[in-house]
Amino acid sequence: MTITSRPFERFVSLLKERKKTCVVVEQCCGGLIQASILAQPGASSVYFGGSVSYNTRKAKPLLLNSDELHQSLIQKQFTDSAAGCIQSKLHWTAETSIAYCQAMGTDFAIAEGGASGPTFRPSDMKTGFAVISVAGKGEDGTVSLLGQDIVHSPTNNREENMRLFANAAASFAIHTICKGKDPCLHHDNLTVKTAESLVLDRATHFRTDEAKLQEMEKVAQYIILQDCRSILIRSNTPSTKLAFLTHEEAIGIIENQRKTFLGIRANDTPVFAVDILDEKFCAPRGTEIVDTRTTAPLLDKIENELALHATAYASWQRRNKYCSLCGGATIVIDGGTCLQCSKCAAKSWPRQDPSMICAVSSRDGEKILLARSPRHPEKLHTTLAGFVEAGETLEAAVAREAFEETGIRIDEGSVQYVGTQPWPFPQSCMFGFLATADEEQPLHIDAKEILSARWFTKEEVAKAATVEGPTMQKGVALAALEHDPMLPLLIPPRGVIARKLIDQWLTGSWKYLRSN
Repeated sequence: MTITSRPFERFVSLLKERKKTCVVVEQCCGGLIQASILAQPGASSVYFGGSVSYNTRKAKPLLLNSDELHQSLIQKQFTDSAAGCIQSKLHWTAETSIAYCQAMGTDFAIAEGGASGPTFRPSDMKTGFAVISVAGKGEDGTVSLLGQDIVHSPTNNREENMRLFANAAASFAIHTICKGKDPCLHHDNLTVKTAESLVLDRATHFRTDEAKLQEMEKVAQYIILQDCRSILIRSNTPSTKLAFLTHEEAIGIIENQRKTFLGIRANDTPVFAVDILDEKFCAPRGTEIVDTRTTAPLLDKIENELALHATAYASWQRRNKYCSLCGGATIVIDGGTCLQCSKCAAKSWPRQDPSMICAVSSRDGEKILLARSPRHPEKLHTTLAGFVEAGETLEAAVAREAFEETGIRIDEGSVQYVGTQPWPFPQSCMFGFLATADEEQPLHIDAKEILSARWFTKEEVAKAATVEGPTMQKGVALAALEHDPMLPLLIPPRGVIARKLIDQWLTGSWKYLRSN
């Protein structure tokens, strides 16, 4: 088994540059995180060691000989549901990272726990996952949880997942320590994500249970939208929050509405979406209605998922009023997740069209190719994107779109998968990649698709990364340029996959790399 060294090389270098230290506790990675750290030159100056609590019932001596940490691991090792299992790992890794950071006196501690293989998992969990927690010591010596992340794998292949999760741990540690920026190490404003904010059980088995849906409606939270716009809490602070209404508040807004069951949050609260079909609708007092496309990235992880999940269903329901087979009117069934023809009884479900989005890097990793679309504000540049054509592989689509839009031929075999993001505008699923190309190639811009494109340096992109807020909104972009006319460019906000690709290129820490 091999593991890519670049995230760990960057992680160890970061600790050495800042004269910081670290300790690691692993569960399903089986020691790969620690082995990969120790393989880096000079690791002994920053790495204190760690533990592998693989045999959970015999792991107490490896967990600071702590009854509390050990009992927490055993009691929460087996749960009845995938959501419960993930929540247990969120709890255990958080407590363990804090305890080790305190006990070992290090600046940071990484704790990892999850399920990498096909065994020792709930019956409804078919693929692997890992929870990564990073704790750190503040300037006053107080240790606190700095951040958590959940990494999902599409398979239950133990060997591949151990490698995948180990890489993800190094990348997330870099991201957390640097707050998504390089080389900032201040963590006074970091947001700690709780289990409730990270887990949504879509509870698909309840969709056909009308009695259960009606029971849940009475105690549910409701998010309100109107086509591709969402209702937010109006606030004078930088925070952006969805407005959650009670059942009574939701049904009291307006009669012409359509409900969709979205799932159950980690606190056992059901969540429904209400799409307002009346075009004259006004947002309730204390809230505002905004464009979901440009605002969803500012929401936290669970609210972003809920907003996009709701938008996808609302958009699909609005576009499919009639049956594609016979032309009969469709009716909404199964909690809003299925349409049935009132004439021929044919059923249909929402779909996602595959599209690719790729950050093209120079071969030395020092420059990135970004383009400006006609629909974007002035100076807003982003990664290349496009739809995957019928009968085309994702990798081929990356190469084709890069050449069609910019005239750049990417290096053969350089396409590396990073992650996905649903983009229901109207029904895409974006597959994110990183690729390399020779920056000396001449650029040939497709004027029908983009206004401009060029190679930007890390210094230019790092300066653009300091701009906060929904930069894809024209007003926000204009304000940023008025505040600093010397900005070389603007980039998409955090929360969208384009920014994830750019950030991971900027730090050299993209999670999903080839193993050779």
